[in-house]
Amino acid sequence: MANSGDITKKPFPFGQMEALAALCDTYLPSLDDHHQSDDVIQYYQTSASMAGTQNHVAELLQEKVKHPKINLAKLAIRMLSTWIGTFVLCGRKSLSPKFPYFQRFSKVSLEKREEILLSWSTSYFSLLRIFFTALKIFTLLVFFTQVNDKNENISWKAIGYCGPDPARKPNPKEHQEKEDNTATQEELFGPLHKGIINLSQNHKQASLDKLEALGFPISTPHSKNTKIDSFQNPSFIIKCDAVVVGSGSGGGLAAGVLAKAGHKVLVLEKGTYMARNNLSLLEGQSMDKMYFNNGLSSTDEMDVMVVAGSTVGGGSTVNWSASIRTPPHVTKEWSEELGLKLFDADSGKYEHALDVVCGKMGVQPGFEDEGFNNMVLRKGCKKLGYDVENIPRNAPKDHDCGWCCFGCAQGNKKGTSETWLVDLVESGNGAILTECEALKVITGKKNGAWRKRAVGVAFEFRTERGREIGIVEAKVTVVACGAIGTPALLKRSGLRNPNIGRNLHLHPVVMAWGYFPEDVWPEAGKRSYEGGIMTAMSKVDDESGYGAVIQTRLCTRGCSPCSHLGFRAGI
Repeated sequence: MANSGDITKKPFPFGQMEALAALCDTYLPSLDDHHQSDDVIQYYQTSASMAGTQNHVAELLQEKVKHPKINLAKLAIRMLSTWIGTFVLCGRKSLSPKFPYFQRFSKVSLEKREEILLSWSTSYFSLLRIFFTALKIFTLLVFFTQVNDKNENISWKAIGYCGPDPARKPNPKEHQEKEDNTATQEELFGPLHKGIINLSQNHKQASLDKLEALGFPISTPHSKNTKIDSFQNPSFIIKCDAVVVGSGSGGGLAAGVLAKAGHKVLVLEKGTYMARNNLSLLEGQSMDKMYFNNGLSSTDEMDVMVVAGSTVGGGSTVNWSASIRTPPHVTKEWSEELGLKLFDADSGKYEHALDVVCGKMGVQPGFEDEGFNNMVLRKGCKKLGYDVENIPRNAPKDHDCGWCCFGCAQGNKKGTSETWLVDLVESGNGAILTECEALKVITGKKNGAWRKRAVGVAFEFRTERGREIGIVEAKVTVVACGAIGTPALLKRSGLRNPNIGRNLHLHPVVMAWGYFPEDVWPEAGKRSYEGGIMTAMSKVDDESGYGAVIQTRLCTRGCSPCSHLGFRAGI
């Protein structure tokens, strides 16, 4: 998912790369086309291997994909590089009509390879189905997101995609002569630049000096009898009033409120800070830098992809700006069935909290220019008699950015990196440590209490020395690293409460596709990335309030093909 020319070293041996290239070409072969447009002809004639897709897929398999069965995928590719392994995985379809009959996967004809992959997709053996799905996702994702030295993809002109926002202001290098101007510094490096501290990129001692200058006491308790960089003997210890793990919608808000109230707050963020002018707005690069596990997380069976933000601001930086309040039937259930009186409708406390949050984020339901997908949904619902409503968004009415899932270059989407984290930095009471992954919550007893309580967090970061461990000691510890990260961290910390992670459920999304002729459906010539990216929804529920919700997602060039369930020759 990097530039097409970035990879020169092949992650697999030649024979395995040959097998992988044949696999990729089976999903995306070279096709003859007699279209009048040269761009379309070139697009159809370019196979996955001609674009170098197999090199990037190999990199994903070797370095980026974190899946419990990833080694089995590597084993399958190794087997396909041999004639006996090919016969074991592919059966009689892999045989040649000529002696010696057996052949490697790369020597099997395209037609037969397609039949083999089709058989894998419906195989009785789950591992073959997983292998088929994984390679299909990786191949399509890479092919449609990889870019050349000009940051262009071979498919864009053919499908009518303009690439990164053409209306975006150029990177403000022209303003560098005015670097002494505070506004220009913010424009160049983002509104949080004064509070961002990266121990991995910057000189560690300079970063620690900056922390001390901000009012965070630091000690370095190395012991001769203990291995350096362990929980017992970390590289350093930072003291503060509150440590917050995660900078998204939960952690960012908590950090901003506490810092503004005068407390010294340190935020630990696993991802990087992508200032507005550092955003590439390219799908592949954005997924690599701003999404959890490079955007490649899934269930064990690869049947549900899990998408989550992993950058400063968390999911609020890369979401589609939908800001929907907790439905009344849910708060009623929490109040009456779970006994959580905070959510009592009569008290109004929770509703007041929502009002404050929505006000800070600028949440409003209006729009000036609705996106094509949403226009189709709205028209279809009205035609079928379904209720349709506007989706509240944390962006102004005229915000029609079609790249917000790669970060908002305009800064108009009010996630935590544009709101509460700005409060944190401007208060002078907080800092954000980026590329620091929390390892465990440290617990201990205080003031003779019989029960342990959180007293800080141990985290790791990487420098030229390799892996190092730091510890933050705090009066208050807030764990808010997402629905996936929070229960995992608590369990790593030795907490045994059976409720940890108990209510974590995935919300499956089923994609539907359709062809909408311009002369019938709204607005001829409009692209899916033009207009508000998520503005309409229709709820199909029963009397309890639960049920399906029909929405339209932003059809990105890489993820959308991966969501397509079908497979046939020349997909």
